[in-house]
Amino acid sequence: MQGTSLANNYWIFKVKEETGGIYRVPGIEIFRHRVQDKFWGIRERADNGKQEAHLSELKKDDCVLFFLVGAKGCSFLGTCKLDSEFTKLDEVTAREIVHGDFLDQPEGVYLKDIDKWSKPLPLEAFRGKESFVPGGGKIGAFFKGYIKKIKQQEEYDIVIREHELAR
Repeated sequence: MQGTSLANNYWIFKVKEETGGIYRVPGIEIFRHRVQDKFWGIRERADNGKQEAHLSELKKDDCVLFFLVGAKGCSFLGTCKLDSEFTKLDEVTAREIVHGDFLDQPEGVYLKDIDKWSKPLPLEAFRGKESFVPGGGKIGAFFKGYIKKIKQQEEYDIVIREHELAR
């Protein structure tokens, strides 16, 4: 994924465990399901009606890091490129892709060039090292929301470099 065009945007797509409601699904299972379907569901609006930030900036060939938030810690799980802009699925396609038990949405982005890392990169790997969080800010605040725009390619490259070192 390195060496991509500077015209691309860089993103972190976050997945977390579903601990409430009808379903109790580990975040890693939600991740596996979404990459298998090559579609990442993104809610346009949260339950409170607030629109997810940056949806209009998602575009084909943007680079993504997958990030898991779980009770046993947080880790990066892999990468992909976007194969579409943010889109709303038609009824037929939604029936094929959307599965309620995986908290899918009938809107989101298609994925391509998916690289599921065989060994997740724990957030702990960054402790005491170069930070990918701008200005050394708080990591918790950095990961708010389900998608996070990475402002500079260098921040994306730090995670990729750390993954390569950990292999």
